[in-house]
Amino acid sequence: MVILENISKRVESLPPVIENGSSSQNGHNGSQAQSLIAAVESSSQEVESSLVAATGANLVSVLPFVLIGGFVSLLFNELILTICFAVVASLLVAITVVPMLSARLLAIRWSSGMHRFWLLRAFNRRFEWATWAYGRTLAKVVRRRRLVILVAFVVLGGSSLLMAGQIPQEILPRINTGQANVNVIFPPGTSLETNRKVMAAVDQVLLQQPETEYVFTTAGGSLFANFISSNPARSSSTVTLKPGSNITEFSDRASREVNKLNLAGIRVRVSPGSVRGLNLNNSPLRGADVDVVLQGQDPETLRQAGRQVLAALDEQVTLASFRPDADDRQPEVQILPDWERAKAFGLTIQDIGNTIQTAISGSVPTQLQRNERLVDVRVQLDKTLLQEPSQLQQLPLFVDNNIPIRLGDVAKIQEGRAPGEIQRINQRPVFLIAGNLNKGASLGAALAEVQQVVAGLDLPEGVTLQPSYAGRTSQELQEALKVLGSLAAFLVFVVMAVQYNSLVDPLVIILTIPLALAGGILGLYVTGTAIGITVLVGAVLLVGIVVNNAIIMVELANQIREEQGCDRLTAILKAAPDRLRPIMMTTITTVMGLFPLALGIGEGATFLQPLGVVVFSGLSLATLLTLFIVPCFYVLLHDLFQVNVRPREMLKQGRSLLAKATYLPDK
Repeated sequence: MVILENISKRVESLPPVIENGSSSQNGHNGSQAQSLIAAVESSSQEVESSLVAATGANLVSVLPFVLIGGFVSLLFNELILTICFAVVASLLVAITVVPMLSARLLAIRWSSGMHRFWLLRAFNRRFEWATWAYGRTLAKVVRRRRLVILVAFVVLGGSSLLMAGQIPQEILPRINTGQANVNVIFPPGTSLETNRKVMAAVDQVLLQQPETEYVFTTAGGSLFANFISSNPARSSSTVTLKPGSNITEFSDRASREVNKLNLAGIRVRVSPGSVRGLNLNNSPLRGADVDVVLQGQDPETLRQAGRQVLAALDEQVTLASFRPDADDRQPEVQILPDWERAKAFGLTIQDIGNTIQTAISGSVPTQLQRNERLVDVRVQLDKTLLQEPSQLQQLPLFVDNNIPIRLGDVAKIQEGRAPGEIQRINQRPVFLIAGNLNKGASLGAALAEVQQVVAGLDLPEGVTLQPSYAGRTSQELQEALKVLGSLAAFLVFVVMAVQYNSLVDPLVIILTIPLALAGGILGLYVTGTAIGITVLVGAVLLVGIVVNNAIIMVELANQIREEQGCDRLTAILKAAPDRLRPIMMTTITTVMGLFPLALGIGEGATFLQPLGVVVFSGLSLATLLTLFIVPCFYVLLHDLFQVNVRPREMLKQGRSLLAKATYLPDK
């Protein structure tokens, strides 16, 4: 677009074709074609350097993602590669195909007459007036460049720091899978029949919601692929929603409706569905936004501390809802053999175990063949004889010569409780608490609230609170944002320094990055978008995009100064209005292309919406400020550095001084 606009201006400045007689018409046509080709060639070469510099800046800005690897690189690798190849292809097309087609198509003397359309003519007149007004305003601004730069950085810097502290944080935007998950935890000792009745009532509530398409419920355990887990204290449901449904609003409303059932002692959690296998924070808790990890040596003390923390979180934390990750201690029948008496009767643990298994669940001594299928023959005790745990004492055991004795003669039978699940991290017992954010809550605020509540508790001796996995990941994300942003800006500066063989012009260009980041922060604050991984990617991409406008402005100012021999103030006052049209064209097309992404329209669009918001707002504000701030910096920095600092000349001078110092004769 930039090169085509430059070609168009140069071609319009050519003298018009004079219609002569017949004999010299071919000669005139030939000279006109040669003039056109020369104009296209020279105008293309004028902006070729700036296009190469802009492309190099775009490429090196995303280079940190390739270098660091890890989860971010894995998640956005395809997006980054697509952008890189598209940028390289656009450069090749701009410096080859566009000049070639321009030289051919502009030689055609036929015109559609669109330039005479009243709307386009009115727009061009208004734009020419805007360019004239911009030039006059810019001249006044540049004269007060120190004040303008100071006010801009104080206002933008102060407001950015103020707004950045109020922007919520997250690791990754929630991906709308079109499904919601319902997890139900029952009190210990709940029967399967009670479990099914409760789940039937929960299903009825879910089916009454207008967004519900259908519900798949597993009572008494969980089911995933070929994995089946039987547990009367657990149930789960998967709710498939109608297309276009707001899954967050559905989850909140369904949770409120389920709570009206007054299910005492039963925890029901309705949460938006998540992508399986996408673990954002290396937490042992799957599908949890917030995690609390307690560690200790004594299991009973650890369990009591976990219940204390869970009760405090339920009572005081308002930004998230919590549940224990493991089941509570479950009732069980404990059979404790008297090994001396068992040995006296010649019984082994295998004999006692096989008898108990046959009585309760049965055994399969043989199979019957029915056509091509084998059918198990299961032998087990009549279930009516084992209704109470005490009846196990009458279970017969056969010893030598098939003499029966009772199980109660060789074993003590009692009722007790055992852990539903044993959890360890690094071979040390832990108590895990999983939490999910409520509607409108941010991860950063929820972590701070949880930390405040837990810090006020007096935990038993030997129980310690471990660092939150979600908190560590959020902290690492903030550090990565600083490192990647700084590295991208440094690489862009290096490319500019090599391209221009100067340190001042790259410094002028690179100072547009704070303006863009201020615009990105403003967009995040206004829209309420949380800072996460996608914002990190958008900020780094913005670093490479925003410098393009400054590059083409500074490049033209340097060309005008070399050709006309004027001072830098005059050069930039001529270059800035001349580059106003291509700057506005490239910026408007870019931000309009990002506008649908920033709106988050469509299924799954919320994943990349923060990226669109930060680039859209950052580029929009930075472009408006670049038109005035870059000329101010251009004049101010060159005034400060009267002699242009050239890296190659500095390197040569350093080498010569080093050589002289090396060969100084000894005195």
